[in-house]
Amino acid sequence: MYTATNILVCEQDEAYTVLNRYNPKTHTFEGEYSLLHNAYSQNSYFLSRFLMDHRGHSLMLIDSEDERYFHIRRTYRHEREEDIERYMEEQSEQRKEEENDLTAKQSIGQLQLLVVKKMIEQQRESIQNQESHTERDTYVLLGQDFAYGWSVNTINRIVDFGNIS
Repeated sequence: MYTATNILVCEQDEAYTVLNRYNPKTHTFEGEYSLLHNAYSQNSYFLSRFLMDHRGHSLMLIDSEDERYFHIRRTYRHEREEDIERYMEEQSEQRKEEENDLTAKQSIGQLQLLVVKKMIEQQRESIQNQESHTERDTYVLLGQDFAYGWSVNTINRIVDFGNIS
């Protein structure tokens, strides 16, 4: 990752947006930084807004090693600076909602597996209580019992694996 911090500048409006460091592996910038959340936006939201607000204008990408960098940071307007904390809070809330949705879906999946397990166990019990009249019936019932037992064990392993996290 490059260590220089980058800003995108519109000289015409004397405004800039902070892109921060560029990651050549992902071909992305870190995005705006939130002091309150101690995190980068890690997306192009502010860059996209800046580009749309300044379409038709000449823009310059300036890194922190350029002599104009600190002058621009001091004198130009940091566009949408007041929106950074609110946006980061919204992103945080959205991530929490997504995590909660995933947890709910996992719980529903676990419940569905347990219902299926109970149905299989009941079917297995009815097979075990069924009398066989011929040797062939005995092998068929043993095979069904084995299949139902294997299904229950597989469901148990899946449920146990899901409970690890």
